[in-house]
Amino acid sequence: MRNLSPIEVEEFAQELRSKQLLALSFHLPVTYKWLEVTRPQILREFQDISTFSRLTEGDAAAKQLVTFVRECRDFYDDIPKSLPDVAQLEFLLMSARKEQENRARRPVAEASAPPPFSWDSLYWRPSSTSVARFSVDAFAILLGKKKLTDESGPTWVVLAPAASGRVPTVLRITAPAYHLLEAMKEPVSGRHLREHAQQHGLNVSAPALQALLTTLHRSGVIDSHYVKETDAEA
Repeated sequence: MRNLSPIEVEEFAQELRSKQLLALSFHLPVTYKWLEVTRPQILREFQDISTFSRLTEGDAAAKQLVTFVRECRDFYDDIPKSLPDVAQLEFLLMSARKEQENRARRPVAEASAPPPFSWDSLYWRPSSTSVARFSVDAFAILLGKKKLTDESGPTWVVLAPAASGRVPTVLRITAPAYHLLEAMKEPVSGRHLREHAQQHGLNVSAPALQALLTTLHRSGVIDSHYVKETDAEA
């Protein structure tokens, strides 16, 4: 195999960069479009500092761009406050869709009825479920219901691959629900979550917590293992 000339090497590198940018425009459409139209130099700077190869996964490049946009927000005053959050939300949605595609290739287990609720049951947030806090309503912006310049209050969301269909499950949640989901990275009993809420002043009643866990489980956002309740007074 002959050695490539410097010109051929540069042409190959440019082609590779073009393909990577095309993938980014697909994975992060709103973020990429704003940068392409308003701040193309940021995309050029991103290309200059990023190291891509033919083996670079699209999600790896997208994750790098999300980080880069958040860093650029500190240096460019005209970047909307919402853009880093929108970029992060687009990345989380892309990740959820990718997991859905992977699941579609696996044998489908027969659906079973949801287990009854028990304070002794274990609940946990699987790695495919993400929770995020945004400084603005990034989801409404992504849906086109609000503009990138919107500076509404903070919102909290949970995302997970959907059991069927192409669109991942995205739920707006309250701040207390966000903190409870953060405490569910490992299996934890409903009873312990109730104590956690009380200790951290989350203002979540026992009935509200039961309803939250039940809804999240039925939505496929969290997993659980049923354990018969031993405390009749719970």
